[in-house]
Amino acid sequence: MSIPTLQGTVNTWQCDEVGHMNVQFYVAAGSDAVRSFAAQVAEAAPIISSSDHIRFHRELRAGDIFTCDTKVVGKTASGLTLAHEIYNRSTTDLAATIVSQTNIPAIRHEGALEALNDMARPRSIDVRSQLPALNLREEKAQSLIPIYQGVAHKEHCDEAGAMRQQFIMARFSDGAAHLWHHVGFDRDAMMKARRGTVVLEIRVDRLADIPAGTVLVAKSAIIGVAGKVLTFAHFLFDSATGALVASGEAAAVLLDLDARKTVAFGDLERTGLDPFIMRL
Repeated sequence: MSIPTLQGTVNTWQCDEVGHMNVQFYVAAGSDAVRSFAAQVAEAAPIISSSDHIRFHRELRAGDIFTCDTKVVGKTASGLTLAHEIYNRSTTDLAATIVSQTNIPAIRHEGALEALNDMARPRSIDVRSQLPALNLREEKAQSLIPIYQGVAHKEHCDEAGAMRQQFIMARFSDGAAHLWHHVGFDRDAMMKARRGTVVLEIRVDRLADIPAGTVLVAKSAIIGVAGKVLTFAHFLFDSATGALVASGEAAAVLLDLDARKTVAFGDLERTGLDPFIMRL
């Protein structure tokens, strides 16, 4: 049985340059839904997700109101697997699905597991990471595309002192503009052509807790282009130790900003992307 875990509104400051809610705020909604669920099953210990897999089905734009329902779809020794379904309340459209691997003890759920909505199942990326455990000092990591360098701030951390999942995702989503620029998709030229880049599906994996004050470096690689879809991998490192603290994979497409429909990469665009495709 699904239970309601969230009810909210999309604010203008949560939207990106293509006019819809940025991916980091979907992750934030998933994290809040996890904690809301934990409260409803009387789990008081600090709760996190070690992995979130998200598929986007319909845009949520400024002013849209949404709800979230959550159900238990799996149990492991490390905790419950929760599935969240985010709906546009005005249209009743399914806007996004999030599957979260949590540390909520399995004993908190005594009933039967629910079926995972087919719309939530992985399509373009794996549900479990197959990415290598790189170190920033390794040669392969050095050849990745740099997309972010900065600091984990106290306000980005939870009550236990670890960076919240939203702000891990924010390093990847904010850094994506640097990735696109690096491979030849200049923002000004894209906006003039009324094109944008949007993520269809993404998974983010927390590999270690990130305390405030940690200096972080994020790097990425394009790992494939098939049809309209470009897939890439993200790696977030502790710059002091070189350790990999988070990773992710994403599938993205070009969007016609006027028709709000996906468009294929042109031959010249594909040719331009070829030199950046890496085998990991």
